[in-house]
Amino acid sequence: MKYRLSLVAGSLILATFVSTTLAQRLPEGEYHRIREREVDILHYRAELNLDLPNRKLAGRATIELAPLFTLSAFSLDAIQLNVKSVIAADSGESLAFDNDGRRLHIELPAPALPGERLHVVVEYQAEPKGGLYIQPDPRDQDLYMAYTYGEGGLHANWLPIYNDVNDKFTTEMIVTVPSPYVVISNGSFQGTHQIAQGLVAHHWLQDKPHSNYLISIHVGDFERGELEPALGSIPLSYWVPRGRLEEGAYAFRNTTKMVEYFSKLFDYAYPWVKYDQVAVPDFAIGAMEHTSVTAHGANVLRTEAAPLEADPTFEEYTSDWTAESLISHELGHHWFGDLLTCSNLSYIWLNESFASYLMMLWDEKALGRDQLLFDVQLATKHYLEYVEAEHIIRPLEYHYFDEPNAIYNEEHTYLKGASVLHMLRAVLGDDSFFRALAYFLDKHEFQNVVSDDLLVAIREATGQNLDWFFDDWVTGAGHPIFEVGYDYHRNDKLIDFTVTQIQPVVKGQDLFTLPVRVRITTPSKTWEEKLQISKESERFPIVSEEEPLLVSFDGEGDLVADIRFDKQIEELIYQAEHDAVPGRLRAIRGLASSYPTDRRALEVLTELMGDGEAFWGIRAEAAYQLGTLRTSAAEQRTEVALASADYRVRKAAVLALGEFRTDSSRQRLKRIVLEDTQTDVAATALLSLAQSDRGLDPRFVERQLSRPAWGDEMRLAAMHAFQALRNPDALPIIKEHVIPQYNQSVRSAALRAWEAAEPEDPELHRTLIELTPGPVYTLQLYAIGGLGRLRVRDATRSLETIIEQNADENLVVAAQAALAAIHSSGRRP
Repeated sequence: MKYRLSLVAGSLILATFVSTTLAQRLPEGEYHRIREREVDILHYRAELNLDLPNRKLAGRATIELAPLFTLSAFSLDAIQLNVKSVIAADSGESLAFDNDGRRLHIELPAPALPGERLHVVVEYQAEPKGGLYIQPDPRDQDLYMAYTYGEGGLHANWLPIYNDVNDKFTTEMIVTVPSPYVVISNGSFQGTHQIAQGLVAHHWLQDKPHSNYLISIHVGDFERGELEPALGSIPLSYWVPRGRLEEGAYAFRNTTKMVEYFSKLFDYAYPWVKYDQVAVPDFAIGAMEHTSVTAHGANVLRTEAAPLEADPTFEEYTSDWTAESLISHELGHHWFGDLLTCSNLSYIWLNESFASYLMMLWDEKALGRDQLLFDVQLATKHYLEYVEAEHIIRPLEYHYFDEPNAIYNEEHTYLKGASVLHMLRAVLGDDSFFRALAYFLDKHEFQNVVSDDLLVAIREATGQNLDWFFDDWVTGAGHPIFEVGYDYHRNDKLIDFTVTQIQPVVKGQDLFTLPVRVRITTPSKTWEEKLQISKESERFPIVSEEEPLLVSFDGEGDLVADIRFDKQIEELIYQAEHDAVPGRLRAIRGLASSYPTDRRALEVLTELMGDGEAFWGIRAEAAYQLGTLRTSAAEQRTEVALASADYRVRKAAVLALGEFRTDSSRQRLKRIVLEDTQTDVAATALLSLAQSDRGLDPRFVERQLSRPAWGDEMRLAAMHAFQALRNPDALPIIKEHVIPQYNQSVRSAALRAWEAAEPEDPELHRTLIELTPGPVYTLQLYAIGGLGRLRVRDATRSLETIIEQNADENLVVAAQAALAAIHSSGRRP
């Protein structure tokens, strides 16, 4: 039987392929090389007095450093710091200096030789516009909190320092704040002492070297909880907003096991003196792996009743980021990122791709191999969808970008990178893979690394030269698109198996060399063939005494690839029921897309989603694909999934119901909004209902706002629903949710809803302008982008101020783009 596409169908797919993929390109931007240094910082001591209400600080930085060549002057990065004096600590002599708003240039009294130790003291004041964020506590506007986030070169906004990753040094933070605020920082706590009435200095010492962006302080009304020590002696604590200790205990309950698992897996014990985790309301990003003190957004806190996702998501039945994976990701950085640190952001995959794969490895340990395979498949799927939508391909190691956010692109640096490491594991085998990583860690501990260091470490640890792999997957871009097919020749007892690479040959992407596992099942046996693919089109004859029931190409999901393998329905059914998780998921999608009206496809999906013994992701995907079928019978079968005890399966059915757009599906969605006990499911139903019924009464949405929910997911979904409805009648309730009483996710969603309902509203424009100075980072970014989209000319001065401050490249590039959009149109006064 012939399983490949017919000539006509193949031509149609090829035509579609040409139209959608020829635009693939590498992103452009400024070239970034490893920064040259004048000095080697050895120890950095910062004494900081924080003025929380006024968002200011007075600082005294004592810096021990050594010249890297003979010099009579040197510079530190200092963004808008008001430097009062610079003193040679050893002699007390004042040093001449020049401060241009970006760099602090310091003159030495005599030339200093390489290796000579210098000690300078810088007295300064600052009103940080980045790196250190001081803002009211969203729970109580009379309280304040402060936190740091330094990736992308932000710490020079509050410290005179070398502001790149390729220098490592020990640090001390002595932070004075009013009592009873607490301060958490890197390393070990050295104690407190009273400075003046009501002012207390908190002293922390980080005695092993780390890069500047990993320096951290957190100030607030926090409570501390303790976990069981790791490896018998490493203290583990969590710090949460007052009153939330129970949620912290549940959220971080597995941290001790994670520390011990990673220590054993990489044969390298957790290298830091302790591990703190701090839950910060309205943190700038999802989380940050400061050395020995990870900061999380407060959304990580939860109880057993909460959904698993780190953030509510209403467009998919699960996400790449559960709360548990976020916690393991940040912990994983303490080996890959903190112990070993990339030499500049061009090599950030050595931090982020590794931490992203480590969170999947924790899932493998905690939840089993099926979950690992699902994680990798989901990451690859999201990467492929990004490339299809944006037409951007990029190597993992890449030197051309204008702002840090561009190189931190989630789909490439995090998701594709993790999948590439999983593929590397398959190439090397488990023993060699983990042994090579252990060797890599041991060889380069407390150092900066580049991609070649990993390549050499693999070669030295295993004897294998993986130049070809790094050429394709680290310094090369894109991915293969495999068109796969086979014929079975009964007379010759031969499977004629063909593989063609059809991805476009563009800059950064050409043909790929890959080993591929093909699993074959016949009525009497199952076996595996290992094929080596390197050419544009290849044929592999495989002896088989019987006609196969299944030919599974990469059913284990080892490859980062778009696989197009057209099959008849009988084989897809068999694959959906018997293959490994990635192959089963592929078959389920194939059944729904290729055979939407065949009753056999519906029966198989129904059987799979009702199988309580099946892996949850198989059940959820089967339910989700009912929305692809879109028949009345398929709509009825959603009831099977809606009866599932696993909320993710019910959520998948809700997303499917949103695709039918019938009166009956809308009634089902309304029932789910009102009755499902898992608010994540109810919230998803609310948004699906609004998207499928643009005439939905806004008052129905408004009534859901009072429903208690773990992470404000009902409020968040309501704002998304209002955005979908675009009904100005909802504006009063939308505007109420822009205020600081709500978390940044709800406020951002409310702004989007406001923009959708009334983009010309002058009050909206004023609100966006007021948000541009901060201090809530995500709202800053949203407001800047919104002002550009809406062409608000009154925002010109606010945007120019951001550019002039030059405090954060992400904000500067966003403001430049917004100004360009405004200047291109005179539409709004």
